[in-house]
Amino acid sequence: MDFPVSDQQFSEQGGIAPVQYDSDGVPRGGPANYPGQQQTGPLGVLDTYEGNFDAQTGEPLAHMRRRDDGLLGPAVMFVETDLQTATWHGSVLVLAPLHRPAPTVVVSDGVGPSLPFPAVLLDTYKRTAFYRMDIQVQLDVAREKRVEYRINNTGPAYWFAVPGQTTPWRFAFWSCNGWSLSVSDKEKAALGGDNVVWDDLLAKHREVPFHVQVCGGDQLYADRIWKADVWRPWLQMKDKYARRDAPFTREMAAVADDFYFTHYARSFFLGRFGDAMATIPFSTIIDDHDVWDGIGSYPDYLQLSNVFVELKEYAFKYWRLYQAHTNQQLARTQHGYFGARGYSWLKQLGPHTAALGPDTRYERTLGQIIDPSTYDMIFERLARLPPSVRHLVVFLGVPIVYPRLTYIERALSSIKTLGLTKLSFIAKQPAIVNIWGEPELSDDMNDHWTSEVHMAERKQFVLRLQEVARRQGVRVTFVGGDVHCCGAGRFASANPPLPMERDHRFMPQIISSAIMNVPPPNLVIRAVHSSAKTYELDKHTDELMYRLFERDVNGRPPPNNNAKLLGRRNFSSYVEDLSTHALIVNIHVQKDTNNGTRAYLINVPALRL
Repeated sequence: MDFPVSDQQFSEQGGIAPVQYDSDGVPRGGPANYPGQQQTGPLGVLDTYEGNFDAQTGEPLAHMRRRDDGLLGPAVMFVETDLQTATWHGSVLVLAPLHRPAPTVVVSDGVGPSLPFPAVLLDTYKRTAFYRMDIQVQLDVAREKRVEYRINNTGPAYWFAVPGQTTPWRFAFWSCNGWSLSVSDKEKAALGGDNVVWDDLLAKHREVPFHVQVCGGDQLYADRIWKADVWRPWLQMKDKYARRDAPFTREMAAVADDFYFTHYARSFFLGRFGDAMATIPFSTIIDDHDVWDGIGSYPDYLQLSNVFVELKEYAFKYWRLYQAHTNQQLARTQHGYFGARGYSWLKQLGPHTAALGPDTRYERTLGQIIDPSTYDMIFERLARLPPSVRHLVVFLGVPIVYPRLTYIERALSSIKTLGLTKLSFIAKQPAIVNIWGEPELSDDMNDHWTSEVHMAERKQFVLRLQEVARRQGVRVTFVGGDVHCCGAGRFASANPPLPMERDHRFMPQIISSAIMNVPPPNLVIRAVHSSAKTYELDKHTDELMYRLFERDVNGRPPPNNNAKLLGRRNFSSYVEDLSTHALIVNIHVQKDTNNGTRAYLINVPALRL
């Protein structure tokens, strides 16, 4: 979702920047080619196998290497905590040239003997193999442990931290790890480049380690897939039904396979992100840019077209491999993912905190975010949570508590309903039409839980979670990103209001986005802020946004006194307070000096019925 995120794309004087057209008349206003885009080289150099790997051997080229042995990785994932055996389960992903032997990982916790864990081959692409190594660590009763591991017992030693059985868990959340195609080099430089917030997160991790990082969607930005020439004939089709029925060709398949494999390899194993993936065990949820901008929120003739359906499968193939350390055959049978068609998960962060990561993209259509049978699977699993669980943290790509944008929705709906997108004077107006011939911002509006089309589903989801909270005495907290700003809100009992500690309807929402991408312009924040009213979910529950930012990171009032949403880059951290069973949350917001962050505190009390 990119509701406009860049000052190059949006200004108070000129509004949204105009659509650009190529010589064939294909509009370039959507995910393929935003105005202001900086092209650093041809697609073939950036995101093809031969531009990054030796085609004969599978050895990564010099700019891809971080190890001497030609392996890419590692990336360490948190899988689960077995409360019965006090065992931490994780996995390590490594990419290796096919001609090399399968790797092993040797793990040492400083207490028992160093243990080797073998690799399972997940898949191959050209001359490269994906290997998953499942690892286990026995949790100490009352002491954290620093765990070291080596690939093939050679090369650099990596480390991560695990808590004790009776010590608090600490985890971080971030989203939007990349740049929208609209963002110029000048805007990137003004924010201090890629790594200001990553450097702060990693510095905090070195001082007091995080046990998990939850990656909240848009771990990479795959929109550039649409720049490939292979899509041009399909985009040029004027009839929407001809476009729906056009075949997904072998050439399209080859481009898709090559692009997603290579774009992931370049994104996941280099820079600060690569450092974090090797030392903070991760769990990921998916959002649109991991696939492409707005996926799931387009009309049926696009969503059900052969091109969209097949291309989405390639995106999810590589999401499974890189972000979930699995493949289609093993995801549900061995690796814990579930859903009617998507890839949701439920994990124990120790005995007191459970984490739920619903897949809100694979099953998404204009009319639904999650399939009804997947909701049933979610709540069947939640009913079996251990009685020791005090907090259920629900990670959603897009915040479920967020200001309404219905006036924009209705304006865009009118443009489409009246057929105005086909009129030349409309098509040439400021970015009204995207490359699909649809209203440019309609997918952004439809992405929101608070979109009119999703309000009934949203209400039912929250009411079912209220029942989980009431029956099981569990505090439900929502955490989401996507919107390129930070803030907090909540659901709570109304008529009458109740103290938070005794209110099963009290469900806070933490909004943390983006760790890298550019914040929205102030005018957009102001428009969203002005619609941040108190709303009614039902006769028992209302919702609102907190005035969390009475002071900006520099100590002054925030721009336009927008105290509910702050347009600065950020991540968030979470620590269990075992004395009160509260969850202590901080949103770490980038300072305007582009050096470090300022923390904004939120206390989430345990539920005491």
